Amino acid sequence: MAKDPLTKIRRLRQTDEAWESTTRRMRAWITPRNQAPYRPYVIITVSQDGRVVGTNVVEEVPTPDQVLDALVKAMRRPVLGGGRKRRPAVIYMDDEALVETLAPRLQEVGIRCEYRHTLREVEDALLSMEQFMTKREPIPGLLKLPGVTPFMVKGLFEAAAHFYREAPWRWIDDSRPIEVRYPPDGRPRYAVVMGHGGQTYGLAVYKSPDELREVYAGTPPDQLMGKVEWTSLLFGEVTEMPFDDLDDMEKYGWPVAGEPAYPLPIRVTRSGQFVRPGKSELLWFEAALLAIPTFVRDYMQADRGFPRLAEATLTVMMADGEDSIHLRYPVPGFETPYEKEWVAAEEEGKAQIEAVRERNMELLRTFEQWLTRRGLSAGTARRHLDNVKLFADEYMTEGGSTGVPRPADQAEIVDVDEFLSEWFMHEVEGASARAVEANITSLKRFYRCLKETGQMSPEKADEVLELLRVDRNYYIELAQER
Repeated sequence: MAKDPLTKIRRLRQTDEAWESTTRRMRAWITPRNQAPYRPYVIITVSQDGRVVGTNVVEEVPTPDQVLDALVKAMRRPVLGGGRKRRPAVIYMDDEALVETLAPRLQEVGIRCEYRHTLREVEDALLSMEQFMTKREPIPGLLKLPGVTPFMVKGLFEAAAHFYREAPWRWIDDSRPIEVRYPPDGRPRYAVVMGHGGQTYGLAVYKSPDELREVYAGTPPDQLMGKVEWTSLLFGEVTEMPFDDLDDMEKYGWPVAGEPAYPLPIRVTRSGQFVRPGKSELLWFEAALLAIPTFVRDYMQADRGFPRLAEATLTVMMADGEDSIHLRYPVPGFETPYEKEWVAAEEEGKAQIEAVRERNMELLRTFEQWLTRRGLSAGTARRHLDNVKLFADEYMTEGGSTGVPRPADQAEIVDVDEFLSEWFMHEVEGASARAVEANITSLKRFYRCLKETGQMSPEKADEVLELLRVDRNYYIELAQER
């Protein structure tokens, strides 16, 4: 029969001390040759004055008996610097189930065992151990940031996993920043997708075009200090993650997309310090990580070749519900030569469409006045105007039969023919033979108006009017067949 370990401490001197004890994964990595790195468990016990009195390292989650043995060892043989052997008056633990199991046993030797949610001395000791073993200042966990909750971080991790699986770096490189506004009426930020070169994967974000220019100018990193501040979410190995985040991942079930896809949000200040992004920045990243892959693929169409000019407000499903985010490419001032040509052509196209719309408005006002002078009722006049507006403002502005936007007074008979025989039946919901007949009547009145008011040459207007007279029944029969 195994000897009760408590018999070894019954005669120890008892003090009025309060100790703290916990079981945690070590804040360090064991990296055996030819094996995956891992973190063993440590049973650590700390006195009320912050001195570590006992540490035991085990490979798996320790059993209550192993924890009890570790406590006994800490009392009988405290570690170097832990003081003389002794029994404390009370031991606080942060595991309720363990307290329930060990409290009756420890009570046998006059030691109270009680639950406490936060063990401050233990936390400080673990932090000191991490600093000693890693030789650097620990990066705090995301849940230590004001206002950040486990639910919120889960949403961020889900968005990061989505971004990693979509891998937009397959289609664009880091020379193609995207302007992002979240919320859509917020200030712009400039996102750079990293990973096309096959080294560092993730998303970097800058607050101004000037900071982007500094980066693209090839300024050495040490000279960027004081000039540039940026935030990034980088993907890496599990060993690159803050221990706080790893512990919380295990506790709350935050997802990752794969072994090299652990997300690390970090901000680099102008002074070169590494700090964690705040709550609003983490929400920005959640929205951007969800939206950018769709924007790059479906709007920039970068998966099909050179990225195209694009601008869109997208809806994304965040952890706490639907939200909107606005994206634009390219960022003004960062266009490639061919993109500059596209931008100029797009601006010219927009101006052309605007001019067409203005001319159509003039023509429709003239038509309305013409209808009124002929004594048509307001309802009848409105129906004619709506029918002609469909032809002028939608069909002709979209390019008509030629693909070139033109006002209705520049329509050719081929435009009117295609509108009545094809476009109207395919594009207008609820289109019918009766609706086609009504549109023919409205277009007849419209072009008679343009001829009489001098808005269109009599020859051109007569060509259209003749088409509508001769082929009227053809268009109606065509609509009936469909």
